[in-house]
Amino acid sequence: MLKAMICLESNMHKITSIIEIKPYSILVKFDGNNKRRINFSTIIDDFPVLKDKSIFRLANLDDYPTIKWDGLTQIRELDGTLSPSPLDFCPDTLYELSVPV
Repeated sequence: MLKAMICLESNMHKITSIIEIKPYSILVKFDGNNKRRINFSTIIDDFPVLKDKSIFRLANLDDYPTIKWDGLTQIRELDGTLSPSPLDFCPDTLYELSVPV
């Protein structure tokens, strides 16, 4: 199970680019030109929607920057309506899941 981690934006790792996406594995470049492979297979059971390889390969970067999948979750707006929201991960958590290449 994925442990919760509080991300403080000023101290977190930043993913500067996605280099390669394979099923349940993403090669990224972190700040400092640091290439690392993130292995999602260890947490994939916690996020069953990502088991679909056609969805997994749609990973992209957001503004934080970290990896996200658009529209895979929902948030409740103040008026009670549900709106699509991205599924994303704290970059520090992704760094912890990754290994240098």
